[in-house]
Amino acid sequence: MKNKKYFCYEIYKNISIWSTQNGVKYNPCSIYNGSYATTDTVDIAKVWNNSVHQDLKRCVETDTPISGCQVCYDEEAVGRKSRRQSVKQTWEDFLHDTNIDLDKPQGIDYSVGNLCNLKCVICSPHNSTAWISDWEKLYPEDNIESFKYNKNIQNLLSDKDTLSNIRSIHFHGGGEPLLSNNHYDLLVKIKEAKGLDDVKVFYNCNGTIIPTQQVLDIWEECLLVEIYLSIDDIGKRFNYQRTGADWNTLVANIKTMEKILPHNHMFKINCVWSYLNLYYINELYDWYQANLPTNRYGDPVDFILQKGIGPCAISQLPADTKDLLRQKFIGYPQLTSIVDSIPDGNSSDQFWTYVNRLDQIRNTSFNEVCPEWSKLI
Repeated sequence: MKNKKYFCYEIYKNISIWSTQNGVKYNPCSIYNGSYATTDTVDIAKVWNNSVHQDLKRCVETDTPISGCQVCYDEEAVGRKSRRQSVKQTWEDFLHDTNIDLDKPQGIDYSVGNLCNLKCVICSPHNSTAWISDWEKLYPEDNIESFKYNKNIQNLLSDKDTLSNIRSIHFHGGGEPLLSNNHYDLLVKIKEAKGLDDVKVFYNCNGTIIPTQQVLDIWEECLLVEIYLSIDDIGKRFNYQRTGADWNTLVANIKTMEKILPHNHMFKINCVWSYLNLYYINELYDWYQANLPTNRYGDPVDFILQKGIGPCAISQLPADTKDLLRQKFIGYPQLTSIVDSIPDGNSSDQFWTYVNRLDQIRNTSFNEVCPEWSKLI
């Protein structure tokens, strides 16, 4: 089965839990497009073997592509490492656990809700409570009450039978997980159910929150803790894109975390590329190489590039703009690979409509922050 063209460990070993206004939704992983069940509150036992989940397995068995997995297929087609390939490494090379005949998941992608202290330009109130007031001005026809419900209560997970099987947990789905105790409480429950010494934990964080000593202590009991720092640019461009954050404070926080995180930690830089930053990503890469190529133990820090979605996403670029970027990115194969993967054309109208309206609301200016790139697009 593992040699099948569309095999992915996430389909057989993992479940992703999302809290929405209309219930808790499930899919194989946090980047899968779609869901295969909805319940009022978390009920993994009810959905793990449902018919839609089984259909995904049948697609693997019959070498049938899965529409919700297209993002991984696209990444692999242009030579970039996909989520599917990453989890293969996790289960085979790190956890040494290739069992796919399971009656309950071994991995959980867990959304902690939309509580967040930033209102990043690429985001929305679906994933950030800080966005709500601006969204109301940007889209006055929307019902903002749908973003205010308490996701955290709806999304509580405490079933010891399920937790006793967990070896991988990913805190994801928007929001800043370190702003609340939800992540800590779940780790405590896993510890009570089975212990943490064989559990790999990873977080998507915005870098604005220093973990407390209580959190550091429980992290030290885990097999590995990976911190994915969401950083898309540097300096004033970072401040613009990650609205509410400050670049100098972020750098200071990273230096602090480098010193205080337990021995079993690793950092990763997660950069979302879009119209907001593509022209400048080589500068972020240079900063990363100079300041955070490894953690304090010499473990390498990966630089991960993720394609943006929504109004800031790049679906096309003019051929001459792509040629200019290729010249600018000589010596940066990851970046030239991105440029090569973008079809020729011009699709920036939606972006400009969106960013100009948002700049009016926030009294900011993309043109001033990114003058060279603004003229090109």
